[in-house]
Amino acid sequence: MNWELLRAAKQAEIRQLTDMRLSEVTPSIRGFTQYVTTHKQEPALIAALKRTDPRTGRAWPDRDLVTLAQECDDAEVGAVAVYAEPTVFGSSLQDLRAIAAAVSAPVFHLDLILHPAQIHHARLYGADAVLLVAGAVDVATLTSLVTVASSLHVAPVVAVETSTEIRQALTAGAFLLGLTSPSGVLDLTLIDTLAAEIPVQKTVIALDEIRTSEEYAALRGKVDAVLVSEAVLDASEVDAGLKSLTTK
Repeated sequence: MNWELLRAAKQAEIRQLTDMRLSEVTPSIRGFTQYVTTHKQEPALIAALKRTDPRTGRAWPDRDLVTLAQECDDAEVGAVAVYAEPTVFGSSLQDLRAIAAAVSAPVFHLDLILHPAQIHHARLYGADAVLLVAGAVDVATLTSLVTVASSLHVAPVVAVETSTEIRQALTAGAFLLGLTSPSGVLDLTLIDTLAAEIPVQKTVIALDEIRTSEEYAALRGKVDAVLVSEAVLDASEVDAGLKSLTTK
């Protein structure tokens, strides 16, 4: 997903959020980092929920995302992610809040964050982790966003797609790095290249969604966690759908 397409909408959102009462924000108590860090063994599954996919044009208008999140929780996913921009994905912060109240797994907020107020707002709606995009802000801003998120015990996942962005993320103090390609399509060769440049103690997440067991197998030993979306949204039985991805 080209998050830069959302910049104008996010700037308008930020202007509305600057007067938010910070006293209402409480720290997260669900350990996203703990649940998705696997030391590059069997990658944890992060179920990524949305109502539409802007890249493929597919839609799941009849899916109850809360029920689906509960089924993912029962299947012991590492986390549940929610795409939170309704104009693009059809899912929103309202969905994130409902899901956060219904599951025990950590909840990962997927949106373009440019300002600390967005992190506070996401936490108010139940986010335990947020996505930061290294290429969308300068290093000073990224450092500030990582610090603000961490102060709320909200895990900052910094998305990177180049060696330069890896260096920027590390300079900003990132512990969790998300690997993504410019096309938004899983690129195993790019992941091989980028993962080799990240210190072994860092947690690495493949942010471009996997769709097959072959892709999952190819990522063993390289990343700690992977995003899964269509395999969940299309499944009649979520547990079986997820197991089909991890079967050797």
